[in-house]
Amino acid sequence: MDLAVVDRLWDALAAGNVDAACDCLTPDARVWHSYDRDPQNVETTHKAWTGFVGAFPEREFTDIRRQPTQTGCVQQQTMIVRTQGGTRKAWPVCIVARIEDGRIARLDEYVDRAGSYDPDA
Repeated sequence: MDLAVVDRLWDALAAGNVDAACDCLTPDARVWHSYDRDPQNVETTHKAWTGFVGAFPEREFTDIRRQPTQTGCVQQQTMIVRTQGGTRKAWPVCIVARIEDGRIARLDEYVDRAGSYDPDA
């Protein structure tokens, strides 16, 4: 299975290109977050990712560890951002992606929003 779509998604979000990130999703995709447990459609996800890009002028995804599955992959990564006030923060993130026809049909994101830390410490 070609997992390049997963790289394209995170590269687009890091670059702030929400439209390109949403293009990695199937039209009926669902994006689920551990902190709200509400599977969101592409339109709602676009709004959420637009807010994410607006809140954090710098974004990067590092320390990527990926395990392919029969339907996609499980990926652990570190999300590092810079806030509007200039503070750098990081969170460990785990995602489970289900891929259909070269696009992500389901993305489950596990983020401990309270567990941020200083990546430079």
